[in-house]
Amino acid sequence: MDLITGNAYDTDTRGTGWFLGFSDWTRHGPGELLHVPRQQALSGLCAKWFDHPAGHDSGDAKPVSEGRTVSILVSEGSAFRIEFSGRADFPEDTTEVVLLRRPGDFAAWGAGLYHRWHCLERSTVMSLRWNPA
Repeated sequence: MDLITGNAYDTDTRGTGWFLGFSDWTRHGPGELLHVPRQQALSGLCAKWFDHPAGHDSGDAKPVSEGRTVSILVSEGSAFRIEFSGRADFPEDTTEVVLLRRPGDFAAWGAGLYHRWHCLERSTVMSLRWNPA
């Protein structure tokens, strides 16, 4: 599964704070999802900032992902669950659950995954999506 998780505060950014981008230290995890080569063109860049009330959920699975997406929890006292699967019916044996609980927690995923989410406690989440050219 083309998925990595972590916390932006805990990521070794060599003192820069940049955990996503063209720097060499963003080259980690499956598919190097947080690395965007300096010369690589991008298309379809989107940014979403959403304050989810407790109990808010995505309902059925979202369409299969394209490109790359990173969702980052930015609020204190929050809990936001994202489930990922290579199949739209989310069978238990192929589903990975990620819980974002502390500010800076993130999930980054590539193309070909289905996802759905549920807000357990009020959460503000910023998501970035783009297509590498």
